[in-house]
Amino acid sequence: MNKKREIKSILIFITATIFFLLSVFNVFDIESKFSSKNNYDNSIKKLSISDEDTRNLPVLMYHSILKSKSSTYIIHPDVLKKDLIALKEAGFKSISLKELIGFVEGKNTLPEKPILITFDDGHYNNFYYALPLFKEYGFKGVINIIGAFSEFSSTSGDHSNPNYSHLTWDEIKTLNDSGVFEIGNHTYNLHKYTPRYGIGKLPGEDTNSYINAIKSDIERCQDYLKLKSGVNCICFAYPFGRYNDIAKNTLKNMGFKVIFNCSQKVNVIKKGDCECLLSLNRFNRDSAYSTKDIINKISI
Repeated sequence: MNKKREIKSILIFITATIFFLLSVFNVFDIESKFSSKNNYDNSIKKLSISDEDTRNLPVLMYHSILKSKSSTYIIHPDVLKKDLIALKEAGFKSISLKELIGFVEGKNTLPEKPILITFDDGHYNNFYYALPLFKEYGFKGVINIIGAFSEFSSTSGDHSNPNYSHLTWDEIKTLNDSGVFEIGNHTYNLHKYTPRYGIGKLPGEDTNSYINAIKSDIERCQDYLKLKSGVNCICFAYPFGRYNDIAKNTLKNMGFKVIFNCSQKVNVIKKGDCECLLSLNRFNRDSAYSTKDIINKISI
């Protein structure tokens, strides 16, 4: 009788042990599956967030808008109008520098197909032709000013001619206050081929002298824009697209948040990557191309 009880107790113990072990393995299996599912869900979330954190950004570069002639850097006002209409029809949404910087700094989002439009040199015809069209079609833009040209227009009395004038300081203020255009720095008086090619380094010029030379000129344009037009300028465009690492680092140290070059490629903009704004590529709007050609170029 005692042996039967002992055997029964042993069987009960073995059975309980087996059930206990099975339950433990089952829990581990459930946790493993749950953990795997969580990891899978997290990877989906990370992928989704990554997609939201990146944008392809084409930047268009215009110069002069004239009815009298056309060239590599001059287009007719009707061509600009066709461009704006076609951009809207293609689904592009015009953004400002502030929106672009805000996106990179994680403060706001951007449309799925953003586009940034710039005008170099500060021609008066940008004010005369482009401003009304931008207002009509809901676009935003950046006009990069050559300080010496604007100073001449402002002080000589020879201004407000769409064929050759540059923007006066008062007109720059009007544009900046319009909510349509932001203002960029295109040097004060280095938009030349000689003796220095843009802000390029002179042969044999030592690094410190070079930095001081370009910094002095660019700061002069900054000061004029602030004093005479009330503009706190945050972007810079290289004259002729000429630059080097020394110039880039100098501009960065001066506090510029956006720097434009002339490489004709679509930019990839990422949240948290402020460096990506310090070398923005741009497509030049050459009159030799049709509006359809331009849309195709920036859609790649």
